Amino acid sequence: MAKKKREDSKQQESKGSKELKITTIHVVTPDKVLSNERQISLLYLIDKFGPLHEKTIMKLVYMLNEKGYNLGYNFRLVGDSPYSPELKNDLVALLYVGFIEAETTLYRKLRTTGEGKDALAKANVPKGLIDVINKNFEEFRNTASMVDSELDLQIRNRFRELQRGGRRRAPLF
Repeated sequence: MAKKKREDSKQQESKGSKELKITTIHVVTPDKVLSNERQISLLYLIDKFGPLHEKTIMKLVYMLNEKGYNLGYNFRLVGDSPYSPELKNDLVALLYVGFIEAETTLYRKLRTTGEGKDALAKANVPKGLIDVINKNFEEFRNTASMVDSELDLQIRNRFRELQRGGRRRAPLF
């Protein structure tokens, strides 16, 4: 009986053994990004206003919604800062295909790469977006620089605090 069970198990192994084939499929490709109007608009915004923090980009897109140009992102206010998970995913997609990059400095601002600039030259940026940005350029630029400056200051203060050895205790008297 033991012999028969061994033979049956060997036959099942030979019949049932299947090779697992793993193939990689790129979900986000440069062509898909070029055909996505929201991501191209986001790339144009980053290119137009220079290196920006992610939080600043969220604020600018939120301001675009207030000015009447909706890119299709749903925002939630976290404290007094707007946040959109869809916008975060689009930023990750742009980073993945290499159209934007994070600076290697302490501040980690996002900026357009050479490939991103080439993609913008090929892509059709929505005319309405260009008009709204050109019409309100000074307001957008001022807001972007103010938010970026505040974030830079916060990062610098946290870094200095860490260099000193953590948090300083408040005086007892």
